[in-house]
Amino acid sequence: MNSRLLIFLIAFFFQSLLFAQELVKVTESTIVLDMDQTKELFYSFAQGDEVVFDMEMEKGKNIKLVEIVEMPSNTLITEYKASNIKDKRIQIRNKGIYKFKFYSSSITRRVCKIKIHRIPSVSSTIDFNTNWRWETVRDTTYIAYQEDSLIGYQTINYKEIMRELKDTQIEEIMLFEKSEKVHSFYNENKSKTYLKVDLPTLKNDEYREENLVAWSYWIGVDQEGQDAYKKNLKSISNLVGKTADVYYQTPLAGIAVGAVTELIIPQTGEDVQYYFISDFQNVQLFYSNQQFLQFDMGKGRVAYGRNDKIKQGVFYIGLSNDNEIMGIDVEVKVLAVKEIKIFENVTFDREKEEPQYVTLDKTRMNINETKVRVPVE
Repeated sequence: MNSRLLIFLIAFFFQSLLFAQELVKVTESTIVLDMDQTKELFYSFAQGDEVVFDMEMEKGKNIKLVEIVEMPSNTLITEYKASNIKDKRIQIRNKGIYKFKFYSSSITRRVCKIKIHRIPSVSSTIDFNTNWRWETVRDTTYIAYQEDSLIGYQTINYKEIMRELKDTQIEEIMLFEKSEKVHSFYNENKSKTYLKVDLPTLKNDEYREENLVAWSYWIGVDQEGQDAYKKNLKSISNLVGKTADVYYQTPLAGIAVGAVTELIIPQTGEDVQYYFISDFQNVQLFYSNQQFLQFDMGKGRVAYGRNDKIKQGVFYIGLSNDNEIMGIDVEVKVLAVKEIKIFENVTFDREKEEPQYVTLDKTRMNINETKVRVPVE
């Protein structure tokens, strides 16, 4: 009995010794690399395996890098400017995935042949499957955070100050009222003259807002023009009655606010040419009989109108007499209508519902999923 056991053990020892030297092919491949190209091969090995790696260059002198890594990041072999590698051996201490990385930085193509074999440590791993598969790994973490939770509402009383319109006023401002002599065409003096009109400066602050609604004008020649204005003044007063005290007291104010569209004009008398000029440079051109710019013009025994476009600054009124022998007296009136808004601060009692919160400590579960390579078996 003892002799038979001894013979069996001796036979088993020699069989194991022979088995230990048996090479099992993993792959024989051709690697083709162009400029700045990387190729990676992945295989799984059993614990106790011995990996034998060979590489032979077929085209090109060498490749920039050959690297063998135990995944995920344990580098086992690194060869720079690798040419021919013969019988490079690696002891596999842990079953897992191993990466074979090849990188070329050469301009020309590199071609090499590789062989990977394994020597199993035990007979049970001879047929070990060196393929791999993807496996999803879930990593669960718990994150502490705070959150405000609504527990009710509280009524809050407070005072609110608001600006409110107290009063609106309409103000008439006679900007200009003058009788101007305009000489005849053949007089030794010029048959042209001009008048300067300054529009009112508006004052605005927290409690007062001023706005120039519009300005209006009346240009009347000689006594006929004056008489016509008096008739208009009387006619407007009789027509409007008490309303005139609220909105306007003169025909020009009615023209400015648009309440009056037509005024009485004389049927006889001399006329005048008039020009509305925006700046003094063009006034000088007008006065020296050169071409000039104006924003309004006309000719007549009487002229009237309104303007709601130009609301600040100055402008000029040019007058010209084309009568060869008779001078004229021109009465010019310019009136502005200003709207004034008066405000005041008014205090109101208010209440509001203000939410009440309590801060709670909470924990949130966070699951991260990643894919990793694992051995098939």
